[in-house]
Amino acid sequence: MVEGIRANVQTVPIGVDLSGALSEWLIGIYRDDRLALADVTLFLPNNRAVTAMTAAFVRSADQGLVLPRMVAIGDLALDEKLGPLLDPLSQDEHGPLPAAPDLVRLLQLVSLIRQHRRDATAAEALHLAKQLAKTLDELEIEEKSIRDIELDHDDADLASHWSTAYDSLKLLCGSYEQWLSEQQLQAPAARRNALLYRLADRLKAYPPTAPVIAAGITTAAPAIARLLSRIATLPNGMVLLPHVDLAMPGADWEALGLSDGNGTDEAPKDVSRAQETHPQYHLKLLLHRMGIARDELQLFVANDRALRLGQAAQDIFCIPDKTMEWQSLPQKRRTLDHVRVVEAEDSAEEARAISVLIRGALEIPGKRIALVTPDREIALRVAAQLRRWNIEADDSAGLPLSEEPAGVLFLALSRMLSSELAPVPLLSAMKHPLVHSGEARLEWLSNVRALDLKLRGPQMRIGAGAIAQTLADPDKVDPKLRNWWQSIEAEIEPHAKAAKRNLRAHIEAVTALADIWTKGAIWKGAAGRRLAEFVEELSGNNLGTLSDTDHAAYPDLLSSMLADLSIRPAYGRHPRVAIYGLLEARLQSAHLVICAGLNEGSWPQLPQPDPWLAPHLRRRLQMPGLDRNIGLSAHDLASALGADEVVLTRAKRDRSGPTIASRFLLRLQALLGDRLQVDDGARRLALTLDSAVKTANVYPRPAPVPDIEQRKVAISITQMDMLKADPYAFYARNILKLNALKSVDAEPDPAWKGTLVHDIIEKWTDGGDRNPDSLVRFAEHAFNDQSVTPALRLLWQPRIMAGLRWIASEIASNESQGRSILAYEAEAKGEIDGIVIRGRIDRIDRNEDGSLVIVDYKTGAPPSKSKVKAGYALQLGLAGLLVETGGVADAEGEVRGFEYWSLAKNNDQFGYCEPPFAKSPKPGELDASTFVSFADAKASEAIAELILGTKPFTAKLKPDYAIYKDYDQLMRLDEWIGRASWNGASDGA
Repeated sequence: MVEGIRANVQTVPIGVDLSGALSEWLIGIYRDDRLALADVTLFLPNNRAVTAMTAAFVRSADQGLVLPRMVAIGDLALDEKLGPLLDPLSQDEHGPLPAAPDLVRLLQLVSLIRQHRRDATAAEALHLAKQLAKTLDELEIEEKSIRDIELDHDDADLASHWSTAYDSLKLLCGSYEQWLSEQQLQAPAARRNALLYRLADRLKAYPPTAPVIAAGITTAAPAIARLLSRIATLPNGMVLLPHVDLAMPGADWEALGLSDGNGTDEAPKDVSRAQETHPQYHLKLLLHRMGIARDELQLFVANDRALRLGQAAQDIFCIPDKTMEWQSLPQKRRTLDHVRVVEAEDSAEEARAISVLIRGALEIPGKRIALVTPDREIALRVAAQLRRWNIEADDSAGLPLSEEPAGVLFLALSRMLSSELAPVPLLSAMKHPLVHSGEARLEWLSNVRALDLKLRGPQMRIGAGAIAQTLADPDKVDPKLRNWWQSIEAEIEPHAKAAKRNLRAHIEAVTALADIWTKGAIWKGAAGRRLAEFVEELSGNNLGTLSDTDHAAYPDLLSSMLADLSIRPAYGRHPRVAIYGLLEARLQSAHLVICAGLNEGSWPQLPQPDPWLAPHLRRRLQMPGLDRNIGLSAHDLASALGADEVVLTRAKRDRSGPTIASRFLLRLQALLGDRLQVDDGARRLALTLDSAVKTANVYPRPAPVPDIEQRKVAISITQMDMLKADPYAFYARNILKLNALKSVDAEPDPAWKGTLVHDIIEKWTDGGDRNPDSLVRFAEHAFNDQSVTPALRLLWQPRIMAGLRWIASEIASNESQGRSILAYEAEAKGEIDGIVIRGRIDRIDRNEDGSLVIVDYKTGAPPSKSKVKAGYALQLGLAGLLVETGGVADAEGEVRGFEYWSLAKNNDQFGYCEPPFAKSPKPGELDASTFVSFADAKASEAIAELILGTKPFTAKLKPDYAIYKDYDQLMRLDEWIGRASWNGASDGA
């Protein structure tokens, strides 16, 4: 020991609240002179620990007091800085250099990576830079250097990619250190080490007369270990560690793999890393680096319950060789009365069960509840469930800035400008609550919703010009909407052009537009102020290394950086309900602790691979292994078991699929067996929480019966099949006049593709030049417009062009044989039993003998012959009926041919012709001579029953042919389809 002074290192066992025990002890010492308590200095691990210690003093004090000086060591993992006592605001000439700002350092690492990896995009380089920053921090915290390894590639036994990563890391470390030297900056972790060593030296040279206590610090970094060692040897110093197992057998303690108390700062070369997953490993490493033997520690406070819990934790988390002794343990050591388990079917049910437990616990006055979980999805789900009772939990993690309203709008505007004003990003930005808030909001939303309706369905073009073209039709668009969009376009266009130049210009454009559209509201509040700081800091740096030529990548870059910034509410949360991550939960206490997400990959979390440093090299550098976090997670769970009441929860499934229970939970179940309490009550309550009382009968298969006058509607030749196969869909569309609303910027569907092809062929035919090459040139001209969406141009253009070439050549071949085009896109109208039948016929050809041929274009496969034979594909037959009955002007004659011209692929070529029935029908089968009369008879039958009769409009009357899905939700198909009888009955309707 230093200068022969015995180190004052103590520990509290599991089940003892360190903050509460320390506060009560100090208040007891200074009960007669509470002002003297202000002379005490407490070193704590992080800001959360400072808050917990403050709350403990408030609970322990029976009258007013002056709090001791509490200083946070800070935690890089929580993005916390050193307190002002450790890092003075003023810099003296002998002090360390300023720390490199996080964003400046990140951008510099991106630049270095892109210099060494020319093929890396900005997004890839940013991701690698974040990983590299973590690796550099680890090296600096452990006071290691990559130069400590002289790697012989021939003998290193490394995979080639690890050797390449090692070479890159050495080059990057050299360049990084050179940059720090040129900028007169210091790496954050290295500077932290220097300040901690400086404080340790100052404490040695000028020992304070007032007490100095380090409490709850478990980080085994060399600089922190030296500081703690110095505090422990001060005349009025003390180090208080949480949950060092003093009762652990010596053999088991030695099996953790570190020499005990040899007074050196480095672990021996032959240290076994096999026990890094043990919850006591990191504490033994800390004691080893402090030069303290375990038998020098004392219990700060103890009781029978704490000793019993300590023994239970020792049994649960024992080294693997000791698990065989579980069967011989007495029943008392295999019982935990205060622990119970909730196993839910899925994550949603788990969150509901937890919310029920919290809500029930709040009924007890003064009871504090803590939800501890590393799974942010569960934390957010529980917080959302609690809001049904107006409970706002104090979530220590807060929300990423990218998910706050200000960040969401900033990213939405970025995507809008980078996507050439694509409909979805455009409307997402325009509908955001911060945009044009206040009195003008209603008028703004009215125009935005009108624009939304016009941008439904597939869009052939992109950009402001495409939207203007969509709104150009005076017969379909309100002039007010057109004028409004023109003003918005004029407002957006300068920023959209500027945003393409580089990332800096993009940020400036987004910022300017956000300021205009929100009148500065985006910068208000905690999230708004942090966003403003981020934009200012980012704009003040060199962004050239992130300015990819592809400006579409900018939103992802900004989103990645905003996701690293968290916004924590300062007030307004429930004082007795808290949600902690594993780091934040240390030194916190509560009466009820709920440990959620106890699945492998969540608790403990899977070790995250380091893309820069191979595990073999980590061992050679004596760096922490990737598995050490498993041991820390085990210690966190062991600490949580000390609460008065503990609930462990997991879900059998999450969004990725079936889950595996945590190894810690499996150990607990194996040790306790049938004595482990299972709480099924919370889960049952959770299941009934949202279940409705069944007061209504099961929804029947719908079969509405409108009156006679409502039924008499005109029928399109394309809707006759719908009337026969799915009368309900016909009823919803033609009688109720309900048209399906397509998605904004929807994927092109067959109907849209067909309309596009029809439009091209119509305009080509209308031009008079029937040369196949002219059709190809016409179509190419339509697709060569730069505003045409890339997907349409790259994916569908080649197929459509191939099909159009076939159509053009087929038309030319027909004309050479005397068959000419008589009409195209012909309007047809007629009657069947007094009911108007209308339609548009794609093309009518006249043969050399004067007979007619009906042609229908298809972008996909035509209806099957069996469907036509069954009478559920009557379009061509009804078209022929209308032609023969004079329903088409200037198209008189007998129809002797019916053809589908498909642009789909057939026999290695795009485009083919197929009749709706067999080319050589057998006697009595459907053919061209009987198709018109057949269609007339089938249509007349349907009209007599459903239009002129009283038959109900039954949903999915013929499901094999009811291919129409637009009205499935309206008919509540999923509620009755499994029980429906398919004989045409209404199923009790």
